[in-house]
Amino acid sequence: MEPEHRFVWYLCSRIYHTTPDDPQILEMDPVQKLWMYQNWLADQNDQAELAKNHAYLLASFSNPEAVKEILGANVHSSSEAEFEESARMVKEFNKNLEEQEQTPHRRKRRTFKE
Repeated sequence: MEPEHRFVWYLCSRIYHTTPDDPQILEMDPVQKLWMYQNWLADQNDQAELAKNHAYLLASFSNPEAVKEILGANVHSSSEAEFEESARMVKEFNKNLEEQEQTPHRRKRRTFKE
């Protein structure tokens, strides 16, 4: 089942307690529906991440070396030159950000037409 269909099922069964052909679902504002879908999807991703971390925790009791090996695959290393270049880029970005914050913003005056 596609995530969009699961979301409609979630809306109907858990939130509105109705069927998919209900006018409340059919006439829902598309922007609101998209916003609700994005939040539902983020919740699903959070639950999946929690389940994955829980599995790592449980597996670490029986085979900690295997878990270390799995988690160790995400370790990144860089040379001293790469680190210096990254630090320089961060400093430059922060400097540009500070300059933007110090620049005064002019507000436009609103004119009302009668």
